[in-house]
Order: sequence, then structure tokens, then C-alpha cells
Amino acid sequence: MRKRDIAFGLGLMMMAISLSACSGSKKNPAATEGPTVVEATETADATGQNPGADEDASQKGPGAVNDASGNGQDAAGDTTGKQDGTGTDASGQGDAQGVQHIPLTVAERSLSACKPDSYATMAQYDYFTLELDAETAKQYPALQRALVQAAKDETARAQKSIADLSTEYQELTAEWSDYEGHMSESVKPHVMRADSRIVSVLCSFEDYHGGAHGYYYSYGLNYDVASGRELKLSDVVSKKDKFIELVRDKFEEKYANDSYMLTNAGEYLATLGDEEYASTPWIMDSESITLFFAPYVLGTYADGAQEVSIYFDEAPELFAAKYLDTCADYVIPLLPARSYEANAGDGKRVAIDVDFDYNDEYGSYAREYVIGNTRIRPEGYSYSSDSYIVVAGGKHYLYTFSSAENDYSMLEVVDVDTKSLDESRTENAGLGGVDYTWDEGDSYDTSCLRGPAFTDPSDVVLSRRLEVLGTTNGYRSCHVGTDGYPAANDELYTILTSFAIRAKKDLKLDVVDASGKKTGTKTVPAGTYLFDMRTDGETFVDLQTIDASALGINDESEWKYFQIANRSTDHINLTKPIYRVHVDHSDGWPYHVNGVEEDSLFEGIMYAG
Repeated sequence: MRKRDIAFGLGLMMMAISLSACSGSKKNPAATEGPTVVEATETADATGQNPGADEDASQKGPGAVNDASGNGQDAAGDTTGKQDGTGTDASGQGDAQGVQHIPLTVAERSLSACKPDSYATMAQYDYFTLELDAETAKQYPALQRALVQAAKDETARAQKSIADLSTEYQELTAEWSDYEGHMSESVKPHVMRADSRIVSVLCSFEDYHGGAHGYYYSYGLNYDVASGRELKLSDVVSKKDKFIELVRDKFEEKYANDSYMLTNAGEYLATLGDEEYASTPWIMDSESITLFFAPYVLGTYADGAQEVSIYFDEAPELFAAKYLDTCADYVIPLLPARSYEANAGDGKRVAIDVDFDYNDEYGSYAREYVIGNTRIRPEGYSYSSDSYIVVAGGKHYLYTFSSAENDYSMLEVVDVDTKSLDESRTENAGLGGVDYTWDEGDSYDTSCLRGPAFTDPSDVVLSRRLEVLGTTNGYRSCHVGTDGYPAANDELYTILTSFAIRAKKDLKLDVVDASGKKTGTKTVPAGTYLFDMRTDGETFVDLQTIDASALGINDESEWKYFQIANRSTDHINLTKPIYRVHVDHSDGWPYHVNGVEEDSLFEGIMYAG
């Protein structure tokens, strides 16, 4: 083990705990004047929309938002009075350049209550919020208002729910003192589509309140972007009888082996009144609409949940024209709750899936990509994986992000059209949050992991483990290249580290401007604290100073560290001096900075083993 290596699990835990402020934008502050995020509330904590979950017959989570704009739009959100949904957007600008992707930030939040004597978890409530950056909020003010209102509603709901779950736990353990579980409710988001016509999010709900098993179901959160109105099924699908007939046929085909045990989804829909039918859970991606049926709706709990997808090209006359118009390039999450079939031409579709084989000995999974009758089984294993259908340049790719030991993230790209995988091009890349914050409260703790949704192949924010001046994570915007693999939009990585370093002596360092051009040199006094804010990932790191008051300073042990209390890109200020140091790992340990051993210049550098 190298000198000053630390257990990576602990290092990453400390890194995660101190990433702060849930302030994410798809903009890269290392390459611009810094992000401006419009919070989806008027207060710091009220930033979201959670479709949290009453287990009613409609499977619809609370937090539903009516027309927040007050403009009296029709059901499809049209502001022109036309029924074809082709009017201008709420800003009055319309889609002058056609349908555009909307940069959407997802903040996954959690409230957890612990027993004061043992710190064991009593209750946990997980939810999510949706946010727009300042530019997008200005362009779509009605959607912004809807998210603001939804955030306020959900903040109150979350606080009440964690209190109720804690009370349930206390009542249960008063009668069952050796109970080892905890009460929980969770909604996980999967953004299926986010463009200038519709924002559609698949919400996966799970809960456990003690007993033999919990409950789960899926439903959609769907906003018309122009009006901010939350859409119902009847807003996007016309010709109800024909639609139900198509659902009946697709269900019979999909569940042929189980049809004797299940009520056909089409037959079930035919029994519903107009209001119940309109409230059927659904989502819309760039190719189809999918309906969801929770356990007990069409069968028993053992039969599980069911879903049926109707692709636009199967019956375009059934859908509101406004929502058929999509971006040419797009992303569709590949999920257990939503199967996917690619259009193979000639009216045929090819099923695409990712199967996993669990290894009990190692607690990990082997992956197998399934494209029709073709199976591709790469070497290696992972602890978790998330897959996405990526359509770019007229081609289909399957992006799979997997985590292995030490939270190391890998990206595999399968060419769906040629049914091939080049394992030699597997790379270190991950999706997920770019900001994390955690706060300890009197009644419960709160955490927030925030990052951009993966919906636009021309602007996907990828993170990478970096080992330049210590071990850290960096992220930058990329696009799907002509060969299907990520290509960088940004030259530099923005670094999100949990630790500062301290100058051991007076250091004469190069100063660069926001563009990276050298503007001179400046002496940094001994004892100055600095943090790494951007890098090319290989040869240099840019630093800025940080005040000691923003740090948790540990000078007591041999391994000194200076933890940043509220870590976010808010610390980055491109109008202040930026110090560039050159790193050299070519000769191995010890690493060099500006031609000398890094230990002679700085203390507090943290490497993970």
C-alpha cells in the first residue's frame, strides 16, 4: 500500500458527506462563469416534486399539480385555443427551432430518523425534486411555477411522513422489542423524456411498514411544458375505444403464458369510468406511451406488476400530435418496470434487455446483454448497473454504467444495430449526482444527491475518478460521438473534492485566468489552504484558496486532513486568482508537483487505495 493510502470506502464516504449545497446545473463552472440554478422553491429545503404515494386504486402518488400558471390552458396545455397543441409556449416564444431538449436537474432527497441511544435507523423517507436552471426557468415560466408549487407541497409531505413513520416504529417496538427493521417509504425517479413538449418521469414507489412484505408500484409524473399542467392519460391519447383495443392485444401477446391468471389490461380499462381511466398511471418517452398496473390490480401480489407499451408508429392517430413531435436524438432508461423493443424495420421489433446472474460468494452480478436472439456476456462483474437506450445519429446504442469495488464506475457501450460490444473500450465513467449534502437535525437527518438527468445525447454529464493531486472525482459534459462513444464537450473536469490541502511553505505559483491563459505568478504564503477546482485529468490541477473557517481541520494525527464543511461548486469563483500546478506521475510514487515531491509542498493530500 502506498504511503498515506486510506481505505477507499472511508475516503468516498467522507467525500460524499461533505459534498454540499445541492446546487447543480448542467453547466460546467470550470469552463464558464459558474452555474446559476433556480431553486424549485422559495426556500433552500423546498426544492422538489415527489410523487410520494397513497396506495389508492389509481396508484397515483400525491403532489399532483394542476395548472400552476393560472392561464386557463386546455387539457393539453395549449395557450392558443387550438386543439392540436401546436401553439406557442408559455413564454410566447414557441418552439421556433423545433422540439428542444430541456436540461433538468434531479435532486434525490432522504429524511432519516434514528434511535437516540443506538443511532439505529427507525424510519426513512426518500423522495425527489425536479429543478430548472435560470435560463430554462425563464423560457418556461409555467413549468417553473408548477415545480415550485409541487416542491412546497412535497416538503410538507416529507416532514409529516417521517414523523408518522417514526411514530409507527415506536409503537411497533413497544410491543416487539427485538424488532430489527425500520419503517420506510421511497420514490425513485427515472426521467423518461424532458423536452419542450413534455417532461415525463417514471416514479418507482416502495414502502415497508413491518409485516411479511412491503408494497411497490410504478406511476408517471407528466407535465405539459408550455402550461405547467400535470397531464392525464386522456390529455395525450384520443379514441379511447381503439386505444383500449390495442392495449388488449398487446397485453395478450406480452403475457400470453400468464393470461389465464391475469385480468387483461384492456378489459380492465374498459370497466373504468372516464375519470378513473384518465388517471391510469402512464409515462411517455420519445417512442411510446407505457401504462402501469400495480400488484393486485390485474392479479394477485404474487403475479407482480404489469406494464404495456404502445409505440407511436403502431397507431399515430391515437396520440395528440403535439407529443408525437420529438427530438431526433434521445435517451430512454432501460428499466425492469418498462421493457423496450427497438424498431428493426419492416414493422418488426427486437426486444432489448440486460440480464443479471447473481454470484452468492462475491455478492455481485454478471451482466448479459440480450438483443433479440443474440446474447453478449462481457467479462467481469458489478454490484449495480443502470442501462439506457441511446439514439444518436440514427443509430441505437445501449449504455450501461456499472459499479465495482471501491465504487469504481465503468461504462460499456453496446452497438445495438450491429449487436456488438468492444470490451477493450470499457471506460471509467459514471452518471449520477455532482453535488451531495448531508445535515444532522434534531428530529431527523437530511441528505440530497443532485445531478442532471440523462436525456440528451449531445450533453451528458459524466464523472470520472481522478488521481492528480490526491484521489477525487471530476465531471464534465460530453456528447455521443459518431462511433457511439462519449466525446468531451468540455476540455476540463470540474473537481468535487471533500478535502483542502495546506501549503507547507511559501510557494511561487503560476496564475491563470478563467480560460486557462497564464497571466503571471504569485506567492502563496505558507499555511494557506487551497482546494483543487479543475483539471485536465492528467498533467495539471488548478487551485483556489479557501478560508480556514470553511474547514474541519484535523491536525492531531499523523494523517492530517482538512475537510470542507459545505462542498459545492459555489466555492469556485473564476474572478479570483486561479493557481495552476503541474503534476507528474510518470516515475511512480512519490508523485511530483512542479518538479518536486508533492509532500514537500503540501500537506493533507489524500489518496484512496
